[in-house]
Amino acid sequence: MRIAQLAPLVEPIPPSGYGGTELVVATLTDELVARGHQVTLFASGDSRTRAELVSVTPRALRASTEIPVRRWAAYDIRALLELERRAGQFDLVHNHMGWQALPFLRALPCPTVTTCHNPIKGYCQDIYLSCGDLPYVAISEAYRRLNHPDRLNYVATVYNGIDTGLYGGDCDGERGYLLFLGRICHDKGTREAIEIARRVGLPLKIAGKVDPADSDYFNSQVKPCLNDTEIQFIGEVALDQKIALYRQAIAVVYPINFDEPFGLVMAEALAAGCPVLATDRGSVREVVADGETGIIAGSVDELVARFPEVKEISGGTCRDRAFQLFGKERMADEYLAVYSRLTASRRSRDS
Repeated sequence: MRIAQLAPLVEPIPPSGYGGTELVVATLTDELVARGHQVTLFASGDSRTRAELVSVTPRALRASTEIPVRRWAAYDIRALLELERRAGQFDLVHNHMGWQALPFLRALPCPTVTTCHNPIKGYCQDIYLSCGDLPYVAISEAYRRLNHPDRLNYVATVYNGIDTGLYGGDCDGERGYLLFLGRICHDKGTREAIEIARRVGLPLKIAGKVDPADSDYFNSQVKPCLNDTEIQFIGEVALDQKIALYRQAIAVVYPINFDEPFGLVMAEALAAGCPVLATDRGSVREVVADGETGIIAGSVDELVARFPEVKEISGGTCRDRAFQLFGKERMADEYLAVYSRLTASRRSRDS
């Protein structure tokens, strides 16, 4: 099958640090190529891929200091115009870029599908709803339930996949700390993670990026708590550093304050044999099995009270769940089934 994967341009594919969507796109694209499909990836020029790479910018936009943020949309449009120019070469176009691409997709001569990676916010809601008849894939049942289930044409739910083989194996030494990994912000619950670590008497390592919009939160809620022994801020980490952190952590602390669409960190932690402590929001119960691969609770107080249960959780059980539900093989199988249904439906309409 000739497949176009349309990626966001803000980060490279795969990301050098933070970037869940970009990591999923990289994993899916390379798995499709490995299976013999002819894949073209529309992404930034510094991306690394086994597919044919088409780019309208030499570097990811976040790394391109010469391109101001106000001009980023122009590069999205250029990528979409290039996709439109080449559209006759593809059997299907898979959109991961988001709302920017939707008006272009309707005019393409081949089937399309859009994976919804992020919650639909007010600033782009009208665009999604005006294109609600296009095919969409949700990354969790929670995503579908919380994002216009009666207005968008969801054709499947496909969990994000990872290369589980990278995370497996025995832990690197004794597990000796709690880990918070992700964007440093209120939604992700960084301050709550610090509170949990203090109350259970364990050190906490914090790994992630601080966006400009979250700098006030970091400076007021996180930075005053930092020290070298108890609460340590590592910053943004690459994949190999991230895996090492998972393998040495007692648990990943995930006290989110919003309805998480998926939560790739949870799947990665499980693949490394690391339990997850999470608040009961969004897709958490689809990723973590309460009492088996982690602790799911309604509050920080409850997570602290149930923390002793962590020692009863088997790393092997965590890994088994990740391999069964979140492996790249399952993700590719399910997307290929979606592609086949959509292309068959288009052929039937055209005949």
